[in-house]
Formats: sequence, C-alpha cells, structure tokens
Amino acid sequence: MTESAASEATLERMLALFDVAPLGPDRFAGETDAGGHAGRQVVEGSQILAQAMVAAGKALPERPAGWTVRSAHALFVAVAVPGEPVELGVETVRAGRSFASAVVTAGQGGRTRATVTVLLDQPQPDVIRHDQWSGEPPAGPEAAYPAEMPMRGRQLRLEGVCDHGSPDETGPPVLDAWLRYDTVPGRDDLRRALLAHFTGHLSISAAMRAHPGIGTAQAHHTVSTAVMGIGVSFHDPVTWDGWIRYHHESTFAGAGMAYVRGQVLTADGRLLASFTQDAMIRALGDSAASVPAGSRL
Repeated sequence: MTESAASEATLERMLALFDVAPLGPDRFAGETDAGGHAGRQVVEGSQILAQAMVAAGKALPERPAGWTVRSAHALFVAVAVPGEPVELGVETVRAGRSFASAVVTAGQGGRTRATVTVLLDQPQPDVIRHDQWSGEPPAGPEAAYPAEMPMRGRQLRLEGVCDHGSPDETGPPVLDAWLRYDTVPGRDDLRRALLAHFTGHLSISAAMRAHPGIGTAQAHHTVSTAVMGIGVSFHDPVTWDGWIRYHHESTFAGAGMAYVRGQVLTADGRLLASFTQDAMIRALGDSAASVPAGSRL
C-alpha cells in the first residue's frame, strides 16, 4: 500500500476491509489501515470488531434465511499495526436452529490482538416492539457543525459542538454525531459492520467534555487514551436512508477509565443499535500535573 493510499480514508476502502477473505476452514484474513490518520501506527479497534462480525457470519453453517449478527462484544488486548493483515480464527460455540454463537480471535504477527464474542440469530416476527427515541428531540443535522474526521463518501456533523477534541469546549458528557454515507451497503452483514465501526470514534471525547482543560486533542501527548472494549447490539431492521445519529453519554469516568453508553438512530428516531465502550484515560509520565485538579481522571 502506498503512503497516499494509506492516508486517504474512503467508504469504498472501508467496506472492502470489512469483507474478510477465507484462508481455510474457520480462518479469514483481513487487511488493515490507519483509517485515514496519516502517520498513526494503530488500527482502530472498531475496524477489527467489524471484520470479526463478518468473519463469524461467513464461518457458520449455511441456513436458508442466513445468519444475522445480533450482538458482538470485543476486548482489545494489544495494538494492531496498519498495513499488515490480521488473521481471524472463528470458533463456533454453537449453531442451533435459531441461534448461533462464536468466538473470534484476531491475531497479527503470531500475537492475539483482540477477541470478539458474537451472537447471531434468524430474526422472527414481532411479539412486541418499541424502537423509538424517547429523549429530547435533537436539533438535527442541518443545525449541526461539520466535523474534521475526513472520509470520502461520508459526511459527519456534531450537534452543538464545534471541536470535539478541544480541552476548552466543555459541557455535559454527551455527544450527538450525525453521519451520512453516500452509499448504504446492500449486504446486511456489511451494514452492521458499518454501524459498529463508528462506535469507537467519539466516546472518549464525550467522557472528556465534562472536564475543563482536557480533550482528545491531547491524546498521546499529555494523556494516554485507548479503547479497551466495545459491545454493540443490533435492533432489526438494520436499514436506513439518509442521516443517522450516534448518541453518546458517558456515565462514569475515574480510576483511569471511562464508560460510555450510546444509541444509533435514524433521522426519524428509530433505534438501529445500542452500544457501550470501556476506555482507558491515563496520564503520560508526569503530565498529570498539567491537567486541572478538578478534571483529573
């Protein structure tokens, strides 16, 4: 991969990364990149999560209706390096008539980088249903600020937040991000992978917003941050047209960690997915002294 290709993120490239290739029974290979972050030598954990979900669906025995990923829970145990493939081994725990489960181990260079537990099923008719947003009505994407997180084929806007990484822009530990993709994948597994991918992007920023003097612009300079775990559950039907909203709320930060829960919704308030994230937020060396006392995590 050339440096220019590695530094430009596109929707087409991202979907190709998710669509892992078989290496043999229950083994798949996935390409990696840095998600458009020039010079960054870390693969986003949510990229591996998306690949693991696709691998699990491909590894299971075929069913006439196919398998649908219902939930996935990932732990990121070591950094993966962009530009080198990851190998995904799928261990099927059970494949019954209605439900299946698998554990996916993502490795690189002979070392485990992540483990992902995946629950799959074959959706059935509703017995009961509630799937609508019950909070305050959002202002909407037209009133939101364009955000600097470039990807060709995707628009991103933040509601009420000009700069999500700024240590000076504070407020409640909540972030609403509006996304619009030029193309929505036709395949169900890639739509779910696409939704899962963005769950790892803004949760740490949401946690830091409540604390003056600290923001993700300082990450890897004065504070060390990392996504340690993501859990995502999908709520059928996982289809949309136009804008979707990622609602992030950090309910806890302390002891060097932060916890965020979130929802993914259509523009008219239908719930597509729910997610949680555990993240590390720790000082680099003696840099804790540079963070205001009231904001230290």
